[in-house]
Amino acid sequence: MTSTVAMDTGFGPQSREQVGPIDESLAPTRRTPDATPAHESAVRPKVKRWPTMPGYEILAELGRGGMAFVYKARDLRRQRLVAIKVSDPSLAGDGETVARFRQEQLLTVRLAHPNLVAAFDAGQVEGVAYLVLEFVEGHDLAWIIRQREHLPVAEACEVVRRTALGLDHLHKHGLVHRDVKPANVMLTLSRQVKVLDLGVAHMLAPEEQITSHGQCLGTADYMAPEQCLDSRAVDGRADIYALGCTLYELLAGQPPFADPAHASLFLKMKAHVEAPVPSIRRRRPDVPERLAATLERMLAKDRTGRFVSAAGVAAALQPFAVGADLAGLSLMPPSSAIVAA
Repeated sequence: MTSTVAMDTGFGPQSREQVGPIDESLAPTRRTPDATPAHESAVRPKVKRWPTMPGYEILAELGRGGMAFVYKARDLRRQRLVAIKVSDPSLAGDGETVARFRQEQLLTVRLAHPNLVAAFDAGQVEGVAYLVLEFVEGHDLAWIIRQREHLPVAEACEVVRRTALGLDHLHKHGLVHRDVKPANVMLTLSRQVKVLDLGVAHMLAPEEQITSHGQCLGTADYMAPEQCLDSRAVDGRADIYALGCTLYELLAGQPPFADPAHASLFLKMKAHVEAPVPSIRRRRPDVPERLAATLERMLAKDRTGRFVSAAGVAAALQPFAVGADLAGLSLMPPSSAIVAA
């Protein structure tokens, strides 16, 4: 069996189009520090050694992305495995990247919820910022969809219900995720559901915002209409729309506007703003009418027509999640190490 590794470096691996100044080119492969593929050497110099982190023993490099490296490590004081996300030293002069990593440190450490990955520590070593996270094993939903094409109704609803609970916790703390998608939701070995990646999270307090007006951040297949127009003009209802696109994909095997008629980034975003969402029951006839109505409400073009809160989404999905068996979702034993922030 081939072992794969997927992790959140703030810019995780995925197959959908990402818009804005975010590079989601992370390759999900396990490698040693000196085994950097040739194509990466053109992007950044090879890292010859692992960082030295007081109190931690670095065991392996899990991966690297647009702004960070992620390492598997042992917490020597508590004798437990952790994941350490370290900002890329070569980007120390990039003010926006540094600000996003520092914001992620702040947000992750202050949040605690069963459906969010726990953060244990954060700081700087020799001027390089780091974040110590819960080390979790499992598969993200994008991987599961690739194996199964679509999920049973109950399992899809249960996974999205738990995701909604994690998002509700973020929203209550004044945060909007802005990149909810299957690649950023993980099912762990212990059948927990974890929301990944606060790398582009939006703080509603104006003085703490990083994104400038008119800047577009997110992943095109899952972006709410208002987020397509301006990534700052969002609240928690944008995440509810993206969660609706995620539920649609779990049920239908693809998000609403992934067909060839919406192949370009522009056409996808235009469809989110203007086009009717294709009926889920046309693509998946066994979806109950009431569930289809719930999904339609999540995907309302006008955010005032969506659920007021993610907790409301969780409550609405509860009846359809009865009997869900999350243990049966994986076709093979999970081997991926997923690190989230």
